[in-house]
Amino acid sequence: MNAALKPIPWNQHPQVLSPVGRTIGDLLATRPRQQPLDGFDEVYSDFVDYIVRCTHRIWEEKDIGLCRTHYADDVVMHTLAGPSRGREAVVQGTLGALAAYADRQVVAEDVIWSEDAPALFYSSHRITSRSTLEGSDALYGAANGAAQMATTVADCLVRDNLIVEEWLYRDNARAALQMGHSPRAVALAQAEADRAGDPQRHLWRQQWMDQVCNAAQAWPEAGDPAEVPMRMLRAALVDDLYGEAMATVSPSVEVRWPTGRRGWGRGYLIGCLVQLRAQLHDFSFTIEHWAARPLPNDEVAVALRWAACGVHASQGAWGPASGRRILVAGSSHYVLRQGRIVRDQTVFDELAVLRQILGGLGADAPTKGAQ
Repeated sequence: MNAALKPIPWNQHPQVLSPVGRTIGDLLATRPRQQPLDGFDEVYSDFVDYIVRCTHRIWEEKDIGLCRTHYADDVVMHTLAGPSRGREAVVQGTLGALAAYADRQVVAEDVIWSEDAPALFYSSHRITSRSTLEGSDALYGAANGAAQMATTVADCLVRDNLIVEEWLYRDNARAALQMGHSPRAVALAQAEADRAGDPQRHLWRQQWMDQVCNAAQAWPEAGDPAEVPMRMLRAALVDDLYGEAMATVSPSVEVRWPTGRRGWGRGYLIGCLVQLRAQLHDFSFTIEHWAARPLPNDEVAVALRWAACGVHASQGAWGPASGRRILVAGSSHYVLRQGRIVRDQTVFDELAVLRQILGGLGADAPTKGAQ
């Protein structure tokens, strides 16, 4: 989050409710305007309603043309597989996804949002989507009737009813497994395709890594709940103090990480963090944005968008060391109860990580002496 911005307090507008615990009928019921939304279509009662309802209209009601009234003409969509630019790219991407997965269902699990400056909104929208491959897919080939269920987090910067920038994180490796494919085999095919053509198209990755290495970490105001998981991640991933990092984590914390990792307890969370950190030497890490919102039952939801990079110089979950410099970027959603983390759901595209390790997306040649 840009420290120069003046966000509204995290718990302002308590009448704007999270989707957590609400039925789809309640979420889609029409209501009068609940908060100031200058420049937004009248159908939207509040910012959470905007995110949930426009997603439902586009993906489930199939009004794909609404992308042209809900995305800026020059919108940039960031993913770990590379950026795309322009609203027509969003339209074509949505058409292509629904052509391959016509029965796609998009379930809103939470929308953690902030108003980073007057009328400048930010959302971190966690989604579980179920779909069946009924058409051709660029990753998984021809229709085979295979079903997948994957978690996605879409972070959006929104002004005047328009998404002006988006960061999209999806558990694509888990989807590949559900479709009957080896994530490493899919990533290898992608990497081989990446090495053909103009290498300049992959410069975005180096630019993003440069930002990670040079970023000075901004922090929320004292008392903001986002401080709790931010300090936990910094203690673990930057200072390598995993035991100290767990001081504000519940002993029975629920942990959900990419490619089907799911467990409970501080030890399991430490294991996930170590899997990420131990494989990357010359490590850099930054939290790019944070947001917090009240939940029912006196709980708090926190969303952190983060990025890390380092040299893949140790073997681990991603296979033998490649010596290549790797970018990892993702989103973590936390639930806090009485100031302690009781749930961590982290999403990043592990398929795109493997793709870099195998020489795709412009990943550099192995460092001399890598083991």
